Amino acid sequence: MCLATHSVELVESFSWNTDGRLGLEFWICRASDTNQRNCVGAMLKFVISKPKGLDSLQVVRKLRLENGSQAMPKSPSQESKSTATSSGASSSATSPAPLIETEEVTEVTMTKMRKKLAPSRTASESPFDKLTDKVITNIFSYLTAKRLCRCSQVCKRWQRLAWQPCLWTSIVLSKRQKHVDYALKCLVRRLCLETPYVCLTVERIVLNGCDQLTDRGLSLIARHCPELQHIELGGCNNITNEGIFELVSRCPSIDFMDLMGCQQISFMNFPSDYNALRASPLQGQTIPLRHLDLSDCISLDDSGLRIIATNCPGLLNLYLRRCYQLTDIGVQYLSSHCFMIKELSLSDCHRVTDCGMREVAKLELHLRYLSVAKCELITDMGVYAIAKMCVKLRYFNVRGCAHITDKSLEVLARGCPRLRSLDVGKCPAVTDRGVTSVAVNCSGLRKLSFRGCVNVTSESLHILASYCPELQQLNIQECDDLSAHAYRVLKKHCRKCIIEHTNPAFY
Repeated sequence: MCLATHSVELVESFSWNTDGRLGLEFWICRASDTNQRNCVGAMLKFVISKPKGLDSLQVVRKLRLENGSQAMPKSPSQESKSTATSSGASSSATSPAPLIETEEVTEVTMTKMRKKLAPSRTASESPFDKLTDKVITNIFSYLTAKRLCRCSQVCKRWQRLAWQPCLWTSIVLSKRQKHVDYALKCLVRRLCLETPYVCLTVERIVLNGCDQLTDRGLSLIARHCPELQHIELGGCNNITNEGIFELVSRCPSIDFMDLMGCQQISFMNFPSDYNALRASPLQGQTIPLRHLDLSDCISLDDSGLRIIATNCPGLLNLYLRRCYQLTDIGVQYLSSHCFMIKELSLSDCHRVTDCGMREVAKLELHLRYLSVAKCELITDMGVYAIAKMCVKLRYFNVRGCAHITDKSLEVLARGCPRLRSLDVGKCPAVTDRGVTSVAVNCSGLRKLSFRGCVNVTSESLHILASYCPELQQLNIQECDDLSAHAYRVLKKHCRKCIIEHTNPAFY
């Protein structure tokens, strides 16, 4: 059976609709032999470009022309007429199949048909196309980098607008991105069309969790994004000191860097030789970093902290949580070079002692935020140094410092009356006496936690209700000696306060 005959049988049993391609794919799966499969495959190839309004018979004619069929099949109506006319005549085995008396569908005819059936430009123009480039650009400014790339594939106009440099001040790649280095290469290459070799508009790059990022990707950023100011690389475990050094060397405006969880970073390997340092892009200049997060950088030690302190004297926020190798010596480097630090976190730095606290106290009036949670070697003497020198302290966290007692809270309350947040959780030596001193002297207190302080009683809740009406958050979990009455009194006087507790009687 010829290709056209196969086509007629399948086309007549197939209902053309908006999803014709799927239907033909279904027929290919059901084809009983190779000829039928080839036939329907040819139909599927044509349907992809099938003009609107083309019926099944015209499809068969097109297939006949493209595949060289020997006979044009009849339409169902013509076939019934032919059957009725020749019902009495004897059939001959050698007689050729009759041809349909219609004009052949040539390529010129098909082209004219497409033009005739195609809607006019004005009729198909969407309302969105009437918007000006400025309006569309403003809409695109709310899209992420991934969505902008998708929009650039819609049409030529959208491609031109989506790649405008003004839309690419920030690049954020998902942590699910596998080939990060290649993605950065493609982005940079496309953005460098306006200004060869550099992307002058890129100021912020976020690559948190992209664990496939390497020093090659950082080098690409450093060479092509000289105006970079903000970069987040949390959890990028494959980057090393060399990549970070090139980044800070070639991006003189960088002031925010998040390297949390980058376990290979012991910080920048600055050349020790003077000539090598002059040959570097920094040329002996300091790094303008203001915010640096090195939490969970387990390779960082005192020598690395010395490099940070000497080369980043303008640091304002420094987070060193769970940098277990740091000692009081590293803290001393900070107090000697970084005089403007406002926020400092040394949480879980178990080797920091009261000596380190005395060095931190030298930051004096600048310090606003200090966390030494779980630094178990810190005692009342270290807190005394902070309370005496850092009178503008707003946030203080000594959670888990088992040697802290009521004396620390009394000194802190008198020395830092502007305190807004205090965490003394898991300090078993803290009692009602210390909480009372804080409540009376720090009336502006907003957040307080004495979770796990088993010696705190209902008296503390009554005092807080009387002296801290602006209290917004209180954690009293694992404090069993608190009454439901005291809880209700506190709720009555501190209406905005969110109380975290584990006492079923309070529900």
